[in-house]
Amino acid sequence: MAVFSGPVTYWGPKWGTHWWVADFSNFHGEGAFELGILDCDEAKYRSDRFDIGERLLWQQTWKTVALEQNERRARLAMNRVGWQDCGAAWQEANSHAALVIGFCDLLEFASARISDEELERLEAQTITGCDYLALLQDRAAELGFSDGSISHQKPVYEDITTIGDATKAALAWVRASRLLSRKHVGKKEEYLQRAMRAYSWLERTDPTAGGFSRINHGAAADYVVPKEWMTRDLLMLCWAAIELALAGKDEFRERAVSIAARIISRQVTQEHAEGGFYGHFRTFEASPFTEKAWIHSVDDGKIGVDAGGHYPHYLVPLLQMCRIWPDHPNAASWIRAIHDFAYGYFLPACSANPFYLLPLGYFSDIGLLWFSGLWHGMNGAYALAAVLAQEFEEFFGDPQFRNITAGNLQWIAGLNAGITAESVLASHMYSADVPKGIAQPVSMIHGIGRRTAGSYLNVRGSICNGFSTGEQFAYDIEPSLDSDGPYTFTDEDWITHAGAWLGALARQ
Repeated sequence: MAVFSGPVTYWGPKWGTHWWVADFSNFHGEGAFELGILDCDEAKYRSDRFDIGERLLWQQTWKTVALEQNERRARLAMNRVGWQDCGAAWQEANSHAALVIGFCDLLEFASARISDEELERLEAQTITGCDYLALLQDRAAELGFSDGSISHQKPVYEDITTIGDATKAALAWVRASRLLSRKHVGKKEEYLQRAMRAYSWLERTDPTAGGFSRINHGAAADYVVPKEWMTRDLLMLCWAAIELALAGKDEFRERAVSIAARIISRQVTQEHAEGGFYGHFRTFEASPFTEKAWIHSVDDGKIGVDAGGHYPHYLVPLLQMCRIWPDHPNAASWIRAIHDFAYGYFLPACSANPFYLLPLGYFSDIGLLWFSGLWHGMNGAYALAAVLAQEFEEFFGDPQFRNITAGNLQWIAGLNAGITAESVLASHMYSADVPKGIAQPVSMIHGIGRRTAGSYLNVRGSICNGFSTGEQFAYDIEPSLDSDGPYTFTDEDWITHAGAWLGALARQ
């Protein structure tokens, strides 16, 4: 029996195929349903059964993604602290910090929905991640690096310290210090002190230019990387300063304000719009290109400035400043910067595809690209785009952003372009028998959903990297419109995606 019907609307061509939209957002029933497509009363397609319900993604995923997955990963960790963070026996600083930040979002925004027993487990996992970051800070000191710095991971790449690692570690520590319960008073004080040491190191250190992917950034072959902070790292530093101010360190308030001014100075103005888009940010002070949503690479065996830079245009710090310091003389500039990004770039760029996916970025002389130029898929960026969309909807009172929230989360949960016989060949562990000429949508949260994609460790609740183009772990496809599309499926699981997913769920 049909409970809702409506037209199927042609959206248009994108990524080498044609797309139609069946909109049933006005249906408010709950339960399990199937979607049928009719052409002159002839059945053309019938979907698998899918569920509709209040906070369904939260109910079906949060506990598995946050607790069960990482309790198992903690048992696999080679250092007996932290987590095995992906399919390899690696434990990167940036990924651990990203997951801790996701846990902190749960503690801050969703604790009322979590039982006392689950909260204890969540706090235990938060401490697991923070203690591993502490191990890396101590290891950097043992290796002779300046006090407060963070070793990238242990035991490989332990002789590398990066701004990106230290900013996210400082943020993870100070938020954990603020949000953990009083049962952990000793840890709270330790993490606050570690955050301040990391921040002090960040103020003393010079940026390095190594390990930069030209393809990912859309830079010319002869581009010389300046020794400057990337805008995304300035945003993380600003956020850490805000949190330190909230922790009672009042001197950090004006540091956050000063950093925000530096960030805003890099914003693309409407007068200098890039392909009609404005409000997004240049990567460096005088960069000829703008920031990309997802960067992470190992270049010639080196971890560099773009390792783990996986917070896409993340204006959460500016939004937070508007809320806690609304009477500051600079507040009007923060609001204007947020507005220009939200309406000049974020909303129109995400609306330029049928799934409302956040693009990888705008590439000069090419335009918006989603998949071409990736090292592997960027499911973490999609979940963080959902965070931004929810924040913008609340801040501006504008429901236009709701499609972006739904589209980016549902892409991960199963409403996506689908795997094909060709795309799955790029997977290293996962395989599936997909008939030629068919695309099968899959949940990319392993073990949750009616059809789920595999991942390296097959740990239930893992989220894999997802759709891309080209090989995993290789910048082998130059950015172009012809190569842009969800043409390969990358199956490595990575805890970074889980942290982002939890941040998005926490705000629902």
